[in-house]
Amino acid sequence: MKRAWPFFWRYLLVVAISCVLAFVISQNKAAAQAAAVVKAVDYSAAGLLPVKSVTQSWTDARRTRELPVRIYQPEPTASSAAGGDKDAAAARFPVILFSHGLGGNRDGGARWARHWASHGYVVVAIQHPGSDDSLWKGRAPGEVEQGLKRGMTLTNLGLRVGDVQFAIDEVVRRSAAGETEFVRADAKKLGMSGHSFGAQTTLSVAGQKAPTLGGQSGLDLRIVAAVAFSPNARNKNRLPHQFGDIRIPLMSITGTEDGSILGDGTRYQDRIMPWEHMPAGGKYLLVFDAGDHMVFGGHELGGRRPETARDREIQADVNAATLAFWNATLKGDQAARKWLDSGGINVLLESRDRFAAK
Repeated sequence: MKRAWPFFWRYLLVVAISCVLAFVISQNKAAAQAAAVVKAVDYSAAGLLPVKSVTQSWTDARRTRELPVRIYQPEPTASSAAGGDKDAAAARFPVILFSHGLGGNRDGGARWARHWASHGYVVVAIQHPGSDDSLWKGRAPGEVEQGLKRGMTLTNLGLRVGDVQFAIDEVVRRSAAGETEFVRADAKKLGMSGHSFGAQTTLSVAGQKAPTLGGQSGLDLRIVAAVAFSPNARNKNRLPHQFGDIRIPLMSITGTEDGSILGDGTRYQDRIMPWEHMPAGGKYLLVFDAGDHMVFGGHELGGRRPETARDREIQADVNAATLAFWNATLKGDQAARKWLDSGGINVLLESRDRFAAK
């Protein structure tokens, strides 16, 4: 019996070493697989699907309100299916709504919309009467800012929330009716997005509460996930109360130069506050070094200022991050979720950019 003990201990030692080696090998394999996912997927590249853009005007008879919209429709082709695009053979495409900023129109967010649509999403860009380009068109240069300020009201925010809810109703109705632009739309997989005042609209329908209200005012439970470009905590009172009921997955995007536009004293740190006070669970934050307010609108900069190389870098990274987010939340793509949660996006970012998840 005494002679058996050394053999027994040697046996245990061999087993322990084998277990440790197996664990190390499995961890290295998992790390290699994660790295392969990060390297293999280029979410910033345009998708294989051609995109058709059409404009329409939708009438909300109940509110006596006419909504101009632009619809970005992916068009599967035989060549896209042969190219290996899984979505080309899919029966339905998720739907993403986009809400423009103050003084914008249905052309806002076009950069993002075309990218998303090329990867298999129907995108509906809404124009909000009363807070659209009617605020500044035809005005003298010195009157533009005052015209825009008059549009930034709680009344217009309420109208915008109603616009979104009506647009969702229309997507559901038109999809059920088999209308051309929505014949392959999946009205049960809805994403909401918007820039600036459109981000405020997005937060409102995602569950933000007014500081003085006890209940919800604009929450729409049909929305599955959201992206807010240049959001803001304009009212700093009771922030946990305001943003604590935003429970759907949400990506918040801003930049270090994304500050005040109409002289209201907004700092880029104010645009991070909504994310900071949302509950954890599918919440992502992107802060781009040197990113200003205009670059996140997703439209041509036009005469506002020349487009820079940094703008193009940010736009490519925004395309990548938001596409991965939509794929993860609206299509259940686990590779996209892993890319976000494992920090794959950090490969794209500059050293002073910031990405966080909770």
